[in-house]
Amino acid sequence: MPTLKYNKKDLQQLIGKKLSDEQLEEVLNLIKPNVEEKTEKEWTIELTADRPDLFGVEGLARAVRQYLEIDEGLKKYPVASSKLAVKVESVPVRPYVASAIVRNVSMTEEMIDSLMNIQEILHDTIGRKRSKVAIGVHDLDTIKPPITYTGVSKEKEMVPLESTETMTLKQVTEENSKGQAYGNLIEHSRLWPVFTDANGIFSFPPIINSDRTKVTPKTKNLFIEVTGTNKQAVKQVLNIFVTNLAERKCKIQSVKLNYGKKSETTPDLSENVIEIEKDSVNKWLGINLDEKQIKELLERMGYDAVVSGSKIEVLVPAYRNDILHAVDIFEDIAIAYGYNNFQVELPNIATIGKPSQLEKFCSNVRHLMAGFEFQEIIRPTLSNVAEQFDKMNVPQEPVIEIENPVSKEYTCLRSWLLPSIVKVLAANKHVSYPQNIFEIGDVVIPDENPETRSKSVRKICGAVSHGKANFAEMKSIVDSLLRNLGIEYTLEPCAHTGYTAGRGAHVFSEGKVIGSFGEVNPKTLENWKLEMPVASFELNLEII
Repeated sequence: MPTLKYNKKDLQQLIGKKLSDEQLEEVLNLIKPNVEEKTEKEWTIELTADRPDLFGVEGLARAVRQYLEIDEGLKKYPVASSKLAVKVESVPVRPYVASAIVRNVSMTEEMIDSLMNIQEILHDTIGRKRSKVAIGVHDLDTIKPPITYTGVSKEKEMVPLESTETMTLKQVTEENSKGQAYGNLIEHSRLWPVFTDANGIFSFPPIINSDRTKVTPKTKNLFIEVTGTNKQAVKQVLNIFVTNLAERKCKIQSVKLNYGKKSETTPDLSENVIEIEKDSVNKWLGINLDEKQIKELLERMGYDAVVSGSKIEVLVPAYRNDILHAVDIFEDIAIAYGYNNFQVELPNIATIGKPSQLEKFCSNVRHLMAGFEFQEIIRPTLSNVAEQFDKMNVPQEPVIEIENPVSKEYTCLRSWLLPSIVKVLAANKHVSYPQNIFEIGDVVIPDENPETRSKSVRKICGAVSHGKANFAEMKSIVDSLLRNLGIEYTLEPCAHTGYTAGRGAHVFSEGKVIGSFGEVNPKTLENWKLEMPVASFELNLEII
């Protein structure tokens, strides 16, 4: 979870009321942040990712003022028209943009620290390390219209921040530290995103700004640009950013974005509306509040509310992008009510935990396998297509793949256990033989019926590896396991390419295939550089 360091004196000034350390810590803990470390001048708090409006000290102070009823209800921020326009052209790699102007900025040390803090926290959280959203902050008075957001060749030039040297965009990604860190986000694109004015490129999102438009202690007016791959996230980040600045008495102005024949104006700080009912609030929270009490609690959390009978229309501020459903509002009502004010009650249903039938069954299977002198292993459910299919000498089947995987090692969810077993054997060739190992674990297979479009299945896979490992040995192990479990079964030949031809069998019970066993194909052993024969079995524990 993100952490925020802030100057305690700065927070007190923004709150506008002198609070003791104990009072301040109590309020912060009540409204969600958790105080981790305190010094005389600086506090460190842990934030929850579901409240990005608290990622800056200004948003934190606003929430405290509302909770203490220094401010009442929804905070409104006037947005004046700036008459500034940005021409937006097609930029496929980062197609969405939002902009604003913030005037009357006083660049104190606290203001600069706050700007840097919230920018980086928003980059790392909502922005997903700038891949989804990136923020650029510029000295407005150094920019000369017309302003254009466009895609250009990587050979175009700029002077990056804190540099005096003119560099091509490609050089920036290769030689500049920010370019090296974030250049991979746009390097696959033919056109790279930039903001230009009459003097050339002044921003290269999501990487770096130009030195020409950098913010200094003398800066009075800011031009904010937010770009990204998700339109809603881009607008939400801009709203959070500018409303935080407005808490320091800055003035927000809108920017017109021209998309050819269409245009829009940002930021849009209009409220969202969610309707709730008194009965639903009381049912969810287990308390008995009337409409007036609910309205007062909502105002303590920064909402406005309009009561109409038992229905309440809740006006949600533009910076609260975490409010997606009525239950999110119920949570805030509970916070304002005070968790310490809820009466402790014993649940009216039995909630004593115990293992499920499947877990009990798996435990019995583990004991049996240990008795057969097998050692249990535990492997990740994550795998990759090459290990699941190519190296196992089997045709590829549909699997649940990971979008934008961090590592080539983990690109999908495993659909069977044998590759995990073979991988362990391949990593332990230096250990003495025979080697007998097994795993009981979940595999995940595509299934269009559940909401998740996938299904987890509990399986067991075992393998023996030594100079004489063969079909007969594995048959005796499977037979012993199933007979000890009281399961009657029959066998039929198996043509699975993962097994040696003619040396594999399907296991049937009550007319259903429950698994298979056999000698692992020599081609598979070669792919994994295994020198000893391997025989294995794999059974579905959920249908045995």
